[in-house]
Amino acid sequence: MKFTVLLIFLYISVSFTAFPQPASLAKSYFDAVFSGNYPQAEKILITLKNNYPESIKTKLITANFYGIMFEISGKEDKHFFISKKYADEAVKELIRKKKMTNDDVFRIISAKSIILKMETQRKNYLKVARDMQSVIKYFEYALKHENEDDKMKFISGMYNYYIETAKEDYPLIYPVLLFYPSGNKKRGLKLMKECTNSEDNNISVRSLLQLSLIYSRDEKKAELFRFYFEKLLKKYPDNLIYRTEYITALKKYGLRKEYETQQKKTESIIKKNIFLTDTQKQYFLKKIDI
Repeated sequence: MKFTVLLIFLYISVSFTAFPQPASLAKSYFDAVFSGNYPQAEKILITLKNNYPESIKTKLITANFYGIMFEISGKEDKHFFISKKYADEAVKELIRKKKMTNDDVFRIISAKSIILKMETQRKNYLKVARDMQSVIKYFEYALKHENEDDKMKFISGMYNYYIETAKEDYPLIYPVLLFYPSGNKKRGLKLMKECTNSEDNNISVRSLLQLSLIYSRDEKKAELFRFYFEKLLKKYPDNLIYRTEYITALKKYGLRKEYETQQKKTESIIKKNIFLTDTQKQYFLKKIDI
């Protein structure tokens, strides 16, 4: 279901700006993830768990890490259950707060997104559709607070765009979507473009990725999806998730020369990557038709 896309790509962008623990640990974790260095990301996670085992930060990063492992390591149940456990615990702690901040709302959406993405990958579509209802009120909050910071602006942009594409692409659920706040695709694109210049690197990167995917899958504008993918890969040339998505788009649009160039380059990166397990290498090689 396309409507779940507005959740699917949020989970890597959890923000921890208001936590008392060293912000450098969270930054280092995401730098490692964005660069595809999963063993380094795991080492940072272990440091967090040893020093701050009960913090929401640690729980969200744990959920994030095992959500990624679930996707690229054969969708093993053990990764699903670990990720879900920590995401659920983080949400329970956050919703107990008497007064929520923008950061709290962003973290709740991020944690729920981790679970919904995995459930989508497990093809539990009815569960995803049902559980989406528990997230809508947080999107409504973001719509009202979009001018206050880039995290709210990013969520609002995602919602504005994808709620309207869902109405267009899924007529069977259109009556249900009428009960959700209306969106505006042009406004959604505008907000996400503004977020590409965010000082929060997580938000900037996620906005670039969303625009790359939107212009390749929905708006169908090759010049623009190439522009945004190339900006992403300039920042993180070894990120195989971004690379494989770019190659998929190039193939779809029949851009054979660039497709073959990127395919060959990515194959070399995968085979030389000492951080990936054999299962993970096979996952990425399959994504680029090798």
